[in-house]
Order: sequence, then C-alpha cells, then structure tokens
Amino acid sequence: MFSLCKKEGFSLVELIVVVAVIGILAAIAIPTYLGIQKKSARSEAKSNLQAISLALEGYMAENNNYGGTGTYTYSSGGSFAHSGDIEKVANLGNDLDYSYILQITTAPYYNIIASPVRGRVKGDIRFSIDSNNIKIPENW
Repeated sequence: MFSLCKKEGFSLVELIVVVAVIGILAAIAIPTYLGIQKKSARSEAKSNLQAISLALEGYMAENNNYGGTGTYTYSSGGSFAHSGDIEKVANLGNDLDYSYILQITTAPYYNIIASPVRGRVKGDIRFSIDSNNIKIPENW
C-alpha cells in the first residue's frame, strides 16, 4: 500500500545514545593516549641518557678523561659546549621534552640528569645516570 507519512532519520533517543557512547569512548581513550605519550617521552629521556653516557665513555677511552670539568646543559636544538661534541655522537636530535645536564668533576666522574621542561612531561620525574652506572630512580 501507499503511505503518505514516511518515517525517515533518527529519533532523539537514538542520537542521545550515540553521543553517550562516543563520550564514554573519549573518556577512556584520551587519558590512555596521554599516558602513552608521557611513557614515550620518558623512554626517550632514558635512551638519551644511555647514549650520552656511552659517548662519554668513548671519549674517556680516547682521552683518559671525560672532558673539561664543569656543568653543561643541552636542551632542544642546543649544544653541550663540551669538547667532545657529545650531542653529535649521542645523536639526541631536536624537539626534546627533557633538558640534559652534564656535570663533570676531576675524579674523573660524571653525572647526567634528564630534567622535564615542556609538553606532557613538564613537572614529571627526573632521571639520572652517573659514571658508575648508578641510575636514579632505580631500575628505570
């Protein structure tokens, strides 16, 4: 038969259910995604600390010291101003969420600190490693 009253589209209840489901998914997915980003930035900082430490050990093997004593800072796009060009050997790159502080003493001894400076990790925990391979916090 022929009907004059066609029913097309969505009802208000159907639209509300869809919006509620999307809201629930967003409430779960967004914090999870941000947590994964923070974990990734932390992993990058730990990897960079290992790379800097390895570069310093290579410098020590060639020169019998870790370079000039002092404190050197490396942040995104910067330079350590260290005689061994550590950032080039370690290949740290740009756009970093952590800055790296290298402290060298005459013992010979060094300590490297990764300090969060921007983005999703600002105000997060700091990581460090020294010439005795002591890592803080432990087991990172």
